[in-house]
Amino acid sequence: MANERLHDLVRACRDGFLEAEDVYQRIACEVYRNPLRYGFDGEDDAAEALIRYKARIKNFVLRYTDQGVPFEAYLATSLRFLARSIRREGRRKREKELVCERSEGWAAESRRYAGSAQPFLLEACLDLPWAKEGRRPRGGEEEAFRTRLVFLYLKCAWDVDEEVTEKVAQAAEVPQDWLSAAAAQSLRSLEAERCRFERLCARRDRSWGRICLLEGRQRLELDPQARSDLVRSIRREQERLGRVRRELKAFRPTVSNAVVARILGVPKGTVDSGLYYLRRRLVEPVDL
Repeated sequence: MANERLHDLVRACRDGFLEAEDVYQRIACEVYRNPLRYGFDGEDDAAEALIRYKARIKNFVLRYTDQGVPFEAYLATSLRFLARSIRREGRRKREKELVCERSEGWAAESRRYAGSAQPFLLEACLDLPWAKEGRRPRGGEEEAFRTRLVFLYLKCAWDVDEEVTEKVAQAAEVPQDWLSAAAAQSLRSLEAERCRFERLCARRDRSWGRICLLEGRQRLELDPQARSDLVRSIRREQERLGRVRRELKAFRPTVSNAVVARILGVPKGTVDSGLYYLRRRLVEPVDL
């Protein structure tokens, strides 16, 4: 059987004199002997195809019909198609590994554009000697300061975290749980902004992923024209990524004064005037 043509073996299998497994073993020998003829880069790719697509290759024997083209030509054409599929999957796997290798650094970098920096005004208020333990403004200003600080905290609910919540609760002398619940109500008013923020983050991540893939392909590409096209594509994608990053960096949604007033059950004018006097106090000398 080793000296017979594959075409003759397939005919014998179709006539019931051989098993498809026997023909498959002969096909495997032919492919290992000359993998380049069948479109494979080497024995490793050939072995992967023979193992992964064994049932499919055996089915070639059953599907083949003699229409003047020998089985050897039919097999070569079919295996070249499988070889292209394996090369394509291998390229995708390498590109995925490249993205995973760079993802850790990207995660640290992307946090800088997540809009998590505290608003300047709230930071400034917490840095005032008034807001620190044991030092309070004189007279009736104390209660006004505490109330206005809560106004500002709820207005900046998008940017606050547990540490800031604890500091504000201590400075304003209100329960931290109550303050966190009020901040959650404020955040619900920013649902549209949250959706926009998530869309921006998705656009940023897609652009970064495409840049990684294009850079990986550029390193493997040998054709000068194709490399030039990849360089232009990378530059366009980098411009898109830069625009999204700038949008994210400037993304600072704030809760409206009307929402803050509704949550606290006070008139909107009270919130407006309270925030106005709080800002003015920050730029005036502090008399302690």
